[in-house]
Amino acid sequence: MSDFEMASINAFKEVFPNVKQKGCHFHFSQCIWRKIQQIQYMAQKYISDSTFSIQIRILLLALAYVPENHVIDAFEELIDSPYYTDNENILQPLIDYFEDTWIGRPMGRRKGRRSPKYSISLWNCYESASTLLPRTNNAVEGWHRGFSSLLGAYHPTLWTFIDVLKDQQHLEDIKLEQFIAGAKKHQKKIYKNCSEKIRNLTLSYNINDNINYLKGIAYNVTLQM
Repeated sequence: MSDFEMASINAFKEVFPNVKQKGCHFHFSQCIWRKIQQIQYMAQKYISDSTFSIQIRILLLALAYVPENHVIDAFEELIDSPYYTDNENILQPLIDYFEDTWIGRPMGRRKGRRSPKYSISLWNCYESASTLLPRTNNAVEGWHRGFSSLLGAYHPTLWTFIDVLKDQQHLEDIKLEQFIAGAKKHQKKIYKNCSEKIRNLTLSYNINDNINYLKGIAYNVTLQM
């Protein structure tokens, strides 16, 4: 799992050509929010207008939870819906960005779409959500921050690094034994409940009810500001 830096994505493909690569949903959300901030008037409207904010979450985030082979159909159905046609002038810069970056620009009638900057398979998380697999690399980044704090310096001595590494290995050995013994991993109730709700929604996906499905997902996800 990676962020959305092309250099790291291409390097991963070169070194591990047969491994399926997935993008971090947290970083996907951050990319969207940064773009909203770049569009004059839109960031403030997102914060102050609840209808606008839920529609943005539908367009930008909830599409990641649609089965990969149905994403484009769901996107096209969404932008043809009344809210988007009624607010086309406001939303068009964001739709253009989403097509260029995540979906691909249409090549003409019945000719499909150009390849986007990031493939749909990279940012789509339907499979992960429906099986309760991680959708972000936050746990890894959290471990890195914790390990760095134990070192106590940006440039520790080699001996300090080795001592901290030994302590960390001892802690991981304890966690492994607890896992083998059947101990449950603690997860905050609010996150667990949210993951369960999203999982239930993904398992009930109906290709003939895309808009309501997207709304259901949108109520359970937020943009990372």
